[in-house]
Amino acid sequence: MTNGKIELRSRRFGNLVVPAEEVLEFADGLVGLPRCRRFVIMDHHEGSPFKWMVSLDDPDLGFAVVDPCDFVPGYRRSIEEEVARLGGIGEGEVALLTIVTIPPDPARMTIDLMAPVVVNLRTRQAKQVVLESSSYPVDCPLVSLVAATG
Repeated sequence: MTNGKIELRSRRFGNLVVPAEEVLEFADGLVGLPRCRRFVIMDHHEGSPFKWMVSLDDPDLGFAVVDPCDFVPGYRRSIEEEVARLGGIGEGEVALLTIVTIPPDPARMTIDLMAPVVVNLRTRQAKQVVLESSSYPVDCPLVSLVAATG
């Protein structure tokens, strides 16, 4: 780290310089990846709903993510209570992200609505929350959501 910036070398994402204040801290890591606790969000390209959540602990590891509220009307409202109960990331403005699975056929992309990533934008603390009482699927087809929302 130099001058408040973190420098990374990634075979997948190239050389990156990340402002330290943009780092997301996951106290418990992601589901199945407890050792990956620091991530940064990068734009895919301007105007795209897709972003990349790149691990600072393993710079070759990154996930495509989207804001689920862009695709599922009422999603935030329907999960607010459970996120507040399970989130444990404190008060403040919260952002939601969902991980995108991109198979060889991009038309079959899915998003994980059952385990959103919750980010406290003030503290930069984040947590992947598994919504156990939710009817949202782990593999919701993105193409059908785009068609439904226009």
